[in-house]
Amino acid sequence: MNYIEFTTEDFVLDDYFRKWVNGQLPQEDDFWENWLAEYPEKMEMIRQAEFVLKALEMEHTPIDEKRVSEKIQQILQLTEPVIWRDKPTFFQNNWLKIAASVACIGLLMWYFLQTRSQLPTKYEQLITAQAAQSIEKINNTNEPLKVSLSDGSVITLQPKSRLSFPSTFALDKREVFLSGEALFDIAKDVHKPFLVYANELVTKVLGTSFSIRAFEKDQSVVVRVFTGRVSVLSGKGGTQQINQPFNQNEGVILTPNQMVVFDRLPERLTKTLVENPRILSVDDELPLQNTSFNFDNTPIEQVFETLEKSYGVKIVYDMEVLKNCTVTAPLGEESLYDKLNLICKVIRANYEVVDAQIVISSRGCS
Repeated sequence: MNYIEFTTEDFVLDDYFRKWVNGQLPQEDDFWENWLAEYPEKMEMIRQAEFVLKALEMEHTPIDEKRVSEKIQQILQLTEPVIWRDKPTFFQNNWLKIAASVACIGLLMWYFLQTRSQLPTKYEQLITAQAAQSIEKINNTNEPLKVSLSDGSVITLQPKSRLSFPSTFALDKREVFLSGEALFDIAKDVHKPFLVYANELVTKVLGTSFSIRAFEKDQSVVVRVFTGRVSVLSGKGGTQQINQPFNQNEGVILTPNQMVVFDRLPERLTKTLVENPRILSVDDELPLQNTSFNFDNTPIEQVFETLEKSYGVKIVYDMEVLKNCTVTAPLGEESLYDKLNLICKVIRANYEVVDAQIVISSRGCS
């Protein structure tokens, strides 16, 4: 496909381009990023096509040649520049271009915001699609609000947040809908998975504790896990998610001290560690050893094993490089990251968090 000859309309009508704009391509598909790097002069046209596509999708309008052409003309009419009566000078001509560009951007933003404000939120779309009678809790106070469900689960709803759930759960699943932030303490039921729809994310659990932050105006949606395991699936937040089976293979599995961040622009799902990992308890259903961190000439392999089992975090390192390293340090109440900083100083190493794992790089010990 020769995209260099495409017009704005061609891009909007192109299925491959639309999938890229909507974040529906595989993560390893970087064609469009590479193409824009090669043809940066096309950036403005790509932005225009992206705007037209989003405007049509927000209006739930079919993407066909006639409608795309009409939408482009509608936007052009809003941004038509003023014509000089006299022949413009060089300064006037350039000033006209600058003024027209500023006016174009301003009117496009105004049109976008006006259109968006008239549409229901993702949360409202999900609620409207429900056939069963729902109960809604809205926290308009400045304090957390506890909501007890019929299955024994307890949800702590944060201020400015909304939660909706059916008066009676279905026989095969438990579904709730969130806009805002909440802490979930879910009663275990292996026969009825618990699903939380929070804008673009769907979180599935059997019984665990976790938190979700999904405010409509935030740039990202965040799920943090404290105990147990959850599956998080990203999507468009549309009503079609509800009646489709939860495909765990398409989602991300989270265990204690892990979190996932869904960035809305560009649409991207990132798995990492929580800001302050905590020591696991027996309720976390993961291997747990004595949490003493008093190391006395302890081989680095044992040190990392202690941290892994205590925090449920995978530590990746080259054992051949670090085979001569030992640690002597009376550690205790420090955070996991403070412990790692001290250990890395001893073994002349650095660490970074990659895909919810801690990766150690070092020159080794003499």
